[in-house]
Amino acid sequence: MNTINYRSYPVHSRNLCIRSQGARYTDISSNYLDYSSDDLCSELSSDEDLSYARIFTEVVKNPPVPCPRFKFSVIPSVHVQFDDTSDVLQFYETFIDFSLMSKIVEETNKYAKQCIQSSVARQFSMSKFWVETTVEELHVFFALNILQGIVKKPGIDHYWSKRYSTNTPFFSKMSHCRFCKL
Repeated sequence: MNTINYRSYPVHSRNLCIRSQGARYTDISSNYLDYSSDDLCSELSSDEDLSYARIFTEVVKNPPVPCPRFKFSVIPSVHVQFDDTSDVLQFYETFIDFSLMSKIVEETNKYAKQCIQSSVARQFSMSKFWVETTVEELHVFFALNILQGIVKKPGIDHYWSKRYSTNTPFFSKMSHCRFCKL
């Protein structure tokens, strides 16, 4: 068996597996020690492990021009002043203002109308009774969603439970049926 001085190779080429005489593999990556084993680098000869290498893709000769990069020259930060008297509602209204809520109301009502028009209404369908939503109602909807992240219950129906032991009173601000419609 031929012996190779592995220490003379650069460091980046030591993570190779070299097939030597006698159909044995020599690993030259572990602490610069010379040893050989039949199991080392066997994954390189396995067809299963190389199957991903046989997936061919088309080479695009004229790739699309990437979007121009703009120099980002501002230090990212929140430019809102909160003091000790600020409450949670002020923080909420800073990010979810009236214009955003109005747009969400508009799009929700438009989507509901599209769904009603495109579906075949059954005799007892709840979609017949759709009432357009308002900004105030969506604030309650958002509050209930946030509260569901704070108060953990096993299922969505449990939030509207009327049992004394599991009742969460704030959820009565909106019916379960209306919540699911929104």
